Amino acid sequence: MEERKLYVCIKCGRTFSRPEMEILPGIRCPYCNFKIIMKVRSPAVKRIPAL
Repeated sequence: MEERKLYVCIKCGRTFSRPEMEILPGIRCPYCNFKIIMKVRSPAVKRIPAL
């Protein structure tokens, strides 16, 4: 079961996956070529019991 990690560009706001990002050399947005991207968090909430 392979997870698909999504990233979002800080400048243009587009969401893309790792294979799309590897089109350009280095870690950059494939749409606007901006260097600062962040990983999208999953919507699932982890519940940890208190000790």
